[in-house]
Amino acid sequence: MGDAWHLSPSAQEALRLRAVAALMAGRDREDVAAVFGVSLRAVDKWWAKWQAGGREALVMRPRGRPVGVHQVLGEAEQAAVRHVVLDHRPCDMGLSGRLWTRRLIGDLIAKLYRVRLTEPGVGT
Repeated sequence: MGDAWHLSPSAQEALRLRAVAALMAGRDREDVAAVFGVSLRAVDKWWAKWQAGGREALVMRPRGRPVGVHQVLGEAEQAAVRHVVLDHRPCDMGLSGRLWTRRLIGDLIAKLYRVRLTEPGVGT
């Protein structure tokens, strides 16, 4: 049994639709699971979704949090940080360094707003 999570969202959608088409054509659940390399539980879940909502229930949906949800800084604060980064060097702002890095931008945010972000969090 494989794992379809490594597939792109559009490929996962196509897999779901093909598996349901096979069920509609009369293939049994175990056979569909084996042919498509997924679990019997996944096949049952897709079939139940199909029966409840048709094709629309199987289409791909965006993953993760929507952009902008749970942001620490508001739009005005983000704009102010962008302005500082574009118009000044870190050393102009009392930080070490001459070029902006995620770490230094995080330090700037901490200095301006007393909010500490992880390095990956600074870039998202």
